[in-house]
Amino acid sequence: MATLDLKQIRKTYPKADQETLKGIDISIESGEFLILVGPSGCGKSTLMNTIAGLEDISSGDIVIDGREVSHVEPKDRDIAMVFQSYALYPNMTVRGNIAFGLKIRKMSARDIDTEVQRVAQMLQIDHLLERKPSQLSGGQRQRVAMGRALARRPKLYLFDEPLSNLDAKLRVEMRHQIKRLHQQLNTTIVYVTHDQIEAMTLADRIAVMKDGEVQQLGTPNEIYTKPNNMFVAGFMGSPSMNFIYATVEMNNEQHPIIYIKTQDQHSHPIRLPDVMSRYCGQDIVVGLRPENITEKCSEESSKCTTINLAVDVIEPTGPETIAMFTVNNQVIAGRFAPEFEAKPSDVIPIHFELSKAVFFDVKTQLRLDV
Repeated sequence: MATLDLKQIRKTYPKADQETLKGIDISIESGEFLILVGPSGCGKSTLMNTIAGLEDISSGDIVIDGREVSHVEPKDRDIAMVFQSYALYPNMTVRGNIAFGLKIRKMSARDIDTEVQRVAQMLQIDHLLERKPSQLSGGQRQRVAMGRALARRPKLYLFDEPLSNLDAKLRVEMRHQIKRLHQQLNTTIVYVTHDQIEAMTLADRIAVMKDGEVQQLGTPNEIYTKPNNMFVAGFMGSPSMNFIYATVEMNNEQHPIIYIKTQDQHSHPIRLPDVMSRYCGQDIVVGLRPENITEKCSEESSKCTTINLAVDVIEPTGPETIAMFTVNNQVIAGRFAPEFEAKPSDVIPIHFELSKAVFFDVKTQLRLDV
């Protein structure tokens, strides 16, 4: 186990005249599981490669367990990396692949065999030790790649989109495997993914990246319920957060409200929390998760607003049903029970739980302080 401190990490590719990493500051505690998440091209894999020493940084400091390693060779950083492509030696057996790094370290044959057996049993691949990679499934190959990393017992583990080549069922199984291993071994892990479900289910903390910058660093719950900006709010969650553009007004009782316009062009007032009165006259964005737009209010009725909406699209998923509606000329999604029986064009009462809303500034797209 080890701590990891990334201090003002910058990476520029001179030929492209492009700064890929723009001053990354992240501190990771010993035993923590940190996930770097973001869309393709946001810089998360580049940051991972700089931690591993596979790419040089332009400026900043990489500190592992108090030791500055920015200019230390990859083999001397005491890091193990699991790649998206598995990177197994095709001419070696599973046993040989797991043992390879231990032989390089000149461990005794007896210690190597003990370590290989320990890791193979932990990953439930001990019956595959004499097979070649070509004889394994994708999930089995990924277990071997993990086993090779685990056998080294390094200070820090790096996972670079390790599950992206697997089918949906295997991805779920391997997520469980990785989560269980972290709980058993209490290892320090930095994990790169573009899959926000992986991020939410595996991480102790998540760093959401965009254009070479960390947009937010926090626990999965913080990222989900209190996103710093509209990018984070829209990226995390499936379906993503609904954004409703509106103007804050005051009603006759001097309470802040917005108007929701339905497909029939009727406008319905929705009361906002009283603290939103400070934004009277301003254009805002109301962010609501799909689970807060539903058929049955989870709170007392006084905290919910009910509007009759026409159903646009129904998407049954098995454990739930996603329904689409149009308000303020925008499509929004609600989350409903699996037995939800409404059909497209049906007009039904829909509850908006505004007490769960997050509010954003239209221009800056930052979360408003409420």
